[in-house]
Amino acid sequence: MRNFLSQTHPASSTSNLNQNASRILRGGPRTGASFGETELRLRIDQCSQLIRRPHGWADLPSSMPFVSLQSLVGEEEPKSIELKQLAAEEAIDADLSETASHKLMTDRGLFTLTGDNLLCRCPACHAPLTLRTWLGLADCWRCHASIELTSQELASVTLELPSKTLPENKTASPTTDRRKTAAMKSAQIAAPSVGSDDLPIDVSASIELSPTVDNIDIDPRELEWEVLAGGSLLPRLARRGYEMTPAWLVSLVLHLVLLLILALIILRDSSTANLPRIVLSSSISLDRELGGDVRIEPSDYELQDDLSVASMMRVGEAEARDLLEKARQDARELIEDLRPEVILPELTTIKENITNRPDHLMSFAARDPRVRAEIVTKEGGTTLTEAAVARGLRWLVSVQNKDGSWSLANYDKHSDPRNPGDVMGTALALLPLLGAGQTHEYGIYRDNVAAGLAWLIENQLENGDLRAGFREEAGMYAHGQAAIVLCEALAMTGDERFRIPAQRAIEFIENAQHAQGGWRYRPGEPGDTSVFGWQMMALQSARSTNLSLTGQDSTLRLADYFLDQVIAPAKYNDRRQLALPRGAAYAYLPGRPATAPMTAEAILCRMYLGWNRQDPRIAAAVKWLIADHLPNEKEYNVYYWYYGTQVMHHHGGQPWEIWNAKMQELLLPKQIKQGKFAGSWDTSICPWGKRGGRIYTTSLACCIFEVYYRHLPLFEQLTLD
Repeated sequence: MRNFLSQTHPASSTSNLNQNASRILRGGPRTGASFGETELRLRIDQCSQLIRRPHGWADLPSSMPFVSLQSLVGEEEPKSIELKQLAAEEAIDADLSETASHKLMTDRGLFTLTGDNLLCRCPACHAPLTLRTWLGLADCWRCHASIELTSQELASVTLELPSKTLPENKTASPTTDRRKTAAMKSAQIAAPSVGSDDLPIDVSASIELSPTVDNIDIDPRELEWEVLAGGSLLPRLARRGYEMTPAWLVSLVLHLVLLLILALIILRDSSTANLPRIVLSSSISLDRELGGDVRIEPSDYELQDDLSVASMMRVGEAEARDLLEKARQDARELIEDLRPEVILPELTTIKENITNRPDHLMSFAARDPRVRAEIVTKEGGTTLTEAAVARGLRWLVSVQNKDGSWSLANYDKHSDPRNPGDVMGTALALLPLLGAGQTHEYGIYRDNVAAGLAWLIENQLENGDLRAGFREEAGMYAHGQAAIVLCEALAMTGDERFRIPAQRAIEFIENAQHAQGGWRYRPGEPGDTSVFGWQMMALQSARSTNLSLTGQDSTLRLADYFLDQVIAPAKYNDRRQLALPRGAAYAYLPGRPATAPMTAEAILCRMYLGWNRQDPRIAAAVKWLIADHLPNEKEYNVYYWYYGTQVMHHHGGQPWEIWNAKMQELLLPKQIKQGKFAGSWDTSICPWGKRGGRIYTTSLACCIFEVYYRHLPLFEQLTLD
């Protein structure tokens, strides 16, 4: 208001302005230009509006002199500045009564309630103050004095004082009543009688609005907001709710909304765009499955070529190249035969048999030396693995007895014609020879194979028993291994001289089966998983497509029943300690704990009995063997690796790649490179090596590196060029 007066009278002092205003209202002269009555009313109304605006208290400086309308109209001019200021304060308080709900006069001055605020003056410096009704406390912005209302004063302001109501207008809406009431009050203030000594209204009286059913208590600020909102009640309620909401609650809501928005923003890393993702399906199947395909983490070691394998053997690059060149020469021995006894089948016939095999029975066509090199490359073998097989077979042949047999314990006396052989030594030596495609009709070792096969047949009994002196623990081991040899020799060559011995050997296995389905050291004993595996391999070899050997279906059903009895619980070794599904892990005997070697042997038998790769029990067993029992340098066990290699090869995929790389990493460096044992593997690579001897460990190691072609994979067809 001071700014407005200063702009109207730039050259006049505040005192002169008060005097001029007094003279004008009385009808007397004033300094400067004269005001008309209409202009005077306009000025008074504008001053009233300045005082009534929402932030008027804060805009009034403390040094501004106040004009007492009451003294200007009806009383003599005060003789002192203090009286003038007191009168001006009373006028302002009276003018503010239009926006007030209640007023209370106390010893500390007048308190006026406008909306949610209490308006008063500082008792020390008379500066305007605003108090929150819910706080009842304020500090002066000028002199920093504090003022606090008592609970009785607050109750008097909000509840006890009487109020005046606006006249009811039952034909108009509440909004129209409010607007008309405000207009009437403005008209009454702005229209004094001409020449009268008194104003037509009592400006010091407060107009108070009491809340009733038809008339709601209205703050002028609310009236202005309602006019802008078009009379709608919703914006008014929203504004009232916003004013009554604590600041901390508004901040909390805003921050929560911001956090939710940030949580919905997904930043996609371009480096992970091509990684495999899990797709969750909302469909529910009634089939009980483990959870889909088994995913195995890739191994740190990745086989790339022959040179990388050679360099892995802790040798220099030049030495590795020499080693590789020598390996090529050794591997070539098993492919070339300049004087075969028979003419080999047509190559196209062999490839059709491999690629179009209609069943999952054993097929030995992949052992043909003309296709073996291609199959080795496709299945993960290398020149070094083929060279290792060639060197191993060379050592085995070098310790053959004069009568065609092999001796597990006395192989070093092979040059003595009187050195006795045994069935297990002979069978173990013939297994890798036949696996490499060496038969009594083809190959550089055909004479050695023929002599060994002849020795087995000569030592077989009429009932098919091939134990030949092994009557203790190793008896049924030896018979099962010898039966496999006879069946494979018949399947690979078709020579009918092996049919009857092979048939009798299979019948002896069937007759030796226990009533619970197993086999052990002697015929008819309750079985164990270790002996069981060799008998099952012989029965599976007899089921080859071109053998037509007869067997009893009940034998395989009982065998499957025995495997159910040796199922054992097992858990993964990781922190989750998840249990494997029933049928994924196996023990040596019923009731014993599960072991990795027995699990590998039993899972291989399950595959031959009809379980497929999609079976969750096979998937769980493969994952368990890879995750918790992957071969390592601390635990050499070529017996476990022999069965595990076949399981992983038939299963295929990433588990096979990991396992195959580990076999090459661990076994290739262990092969003896020079001396009289060159080409063999030491007995330290197996816990039972000392009992089985060097022939035993060398035979199993050779069969591991022949896995690429020794048996075709059960669950996929090979494609050849």
